[in-house]
This record gives sequence, C-alpha cells and structure tokens, in this order.
Amino acid sequence: MKLVNEAGQAVYYNVVEKRGELRYIVLAASGQVILGRDRQKRKSRTFTQEHQARAWLERNGYTTALY
Repeated sequence: MKLVNEAGQAVYYNVVEKRGELRYIVLAASGQVILGRDRQKRKSRTFTQEHQARAWLERNGYTTALY
C-alpha cells in the first residue's frame, strides 16, 4: 500500500511473513530516507507489531495515496 504525507514524501507499507512470524515493513519511496529509532537515516523500517507501525505512520502524517 502506498502512503503519502503533506510534504509529498511517499512510503510503501507491506506485511510479510519472516521466519513464521508477521513483520510490518515501511519502505521509503523514490530515493528518500525515513528516520529510524535513534533518528538515523534509513531506507526502511521493520516493526514486529502492527499497532507500532500504524502509530509511526500516523505520527509522521502518512495517509493513503490517491491516484
């Protein structure tokens, strides 16, 4: 699912199964970076719980992209 914030930055939000458990991945689109746990610049972020991923997306202002 593609999400966009007010600044026009886009991320992809995916749910994958890794080693038998679900993981929630936020991946930066088009060469931009997203902030990690300690404010480090990363290309993606992985969460083990869905509510954590959704809270991060909401805090950073990402909503569903309209085409």
